Amino acid sequence: MSLAELLALVNDLSQSDKLSLFKLLAAQIPDAELQVIFSASEYPVWSPYDATEAANILMQMIEDDKEASTRA
Repeated sequence: MSLAELLALVNDLSQSDKLSLFKLLAAQIPDAELQVIFSASEYPVWSPYDATEAANILMQMIEDDKEASTRA
């Protein structure tokens, strides 16, 4: 059976059957392989929290736009 055929069958399963299949497959993955998967590098994620420089730039852009619209 090809992977495409298998995926079509899996898509037809109920949610609970999909969960059972997932648990069965996950139990067959050796711990060493799981360590490789979950010990990947960490990647920084930017957040607007405490981004005062960006806020200042936006405020300046708003002020510039207000000045330009009053002159027009």
